[in-house]
Amino acid sequence: MKKWAFILPLSFCLLSTGTSFASSSDSQSIIVTVNEKVINFDVQPINDQGTVFVPIRFIVDELGGNITSWKDNEISLKKGITTVTLGIGSTTVYKNQQQFSLTAAPKLINGRTLVPLRFLSEALGASVNYENNRISISTDDTKQSLAVRGNSIGNLNNGGWYATDNEWIYFNNQLDSGKLYKEKMDGSESQKISDDQYVGYLNIVNEGLYYTSDNKLFKSDLDGSNRMLLKDFGIGLNFVTVVGDWIYYTEGSSMFKPLYRMKTDGTSKVLLEKYGVSSIAVSGGQIFYTIDARKLFVMNTDGSKKKKLLEGSYITWVDVKDQSLLFNYDKQLYTMRIDGTSLTKISEHNAQNINVQGDWLYYSNYSEYSKKLYRINLIDKTTQKLSDNKTFYLHILGNKIFFLNANVRSVEEIIVD
Repeated sequence: MKKWAFILPLSFCLLSTGTSFASSSDSQSIIVTVNEKVINFDVQPINDQGTVFVPIRFIVDELGGNITSWKDNEISLKKGITTVTLGIGSTTVYKNQQQFSLTAAPKLINGRTLVPLRFLSEALGASVNYENNRISISTDDTKQSLAVRGNSIGNLNNGGWYATDNEWIYFNNQLDSGKLYKEKMDGSESQKISDDQYVGYLNIVNEGLYYTSDNKLFKSDLDGSNRMLLKDFGIGLNFVTVVGDWIYYTEGSSMFKPLYRMKTDGTSKVLLEKYGVSSIAVSGGQIFYTIDARKLFVMNTDGSKKKKLLEGSYITWVDVKDQSLLFNYDKQLYTMRIDGTSLTKISEHNAQNINVQGDWLYYSNYSEYSKKLYRINLIDKTTQKLSDNKTFYLHILGNKIFFLNANVRSVEEIIVD
């Protein structure tokens, strides 16, 4: 049997209940907030010898979890892939079937089961801060909503050939076997920074450069130095999105693969979706993704609160702008609120290679055999043709559009207003 406070490695100290909360002699009421929302309990939190206890159901619900079983004083709960089992009056607790020991047991008060607050919150992936009888709980999803993203959703949906740190453009140089190059925003000082070929899914986060090559995921400094292998996918195309401290990626042997996430150092791998994911868009602490290009789902970045938003014969090229989703639905262009409401068609064009920049949505028009480059204004819905060339791999950096002209198999650049 392990003790939280003494034997567990640092990564598991989150389940310790030996906190430094105010002592039980402090008669002030305790205020608890989750992501800045004040929680109103029907049985008030108590402080017992430095450990704060709260009604379990209130916190589980607010943190996006579910109580899955309640029998013979044993309670099981689940959030994403995390399961926790505990018992009233018992210091024994199981997290993902691994047994640990608490320093204070859950208790029954006025018909409510109260559990140690820090244990419950941190076991479900939240962080806890206590100050002046006010306990603030924040979830990883809140942090992720503010986290730096490594590239735009539209660029990554188009293969992530181009990315920028606002000083340099990093790109897959199609004139040199897709090797990794960089150049100034004005196109000057072009230079090779890696011999890795046919690079893709370029992400730039915290002075680190992430990219795929030869079915492998690499991380390096922005000048190409300190290159390290993070993941060997082994086979096939794999989506990669870096947001904050996490990498979201697909991996498997089929065309559409399960979705995972791991830390940017390659640790803490977690399965988020076991079915075949055909596109992903990480935004605002949520993941919008399609399964088999037929079902559109949303979940929090930790895998919790999974919900189906839409189903059809063809759903793909999902992008996000503010509180709206933009995507190809049954070979026409649609928008919808991120909660799944207000599904609206905005164009009959079979828009693919979608990429959103400002008030414009850029796309290849597959309604035409030639697949020409268009854009549509998301405010007044006016449409403009930008190029007669067959357009693939559509990337946007500021006012620059880069795309593969399939007619001559070379990358073209267009400057737009």
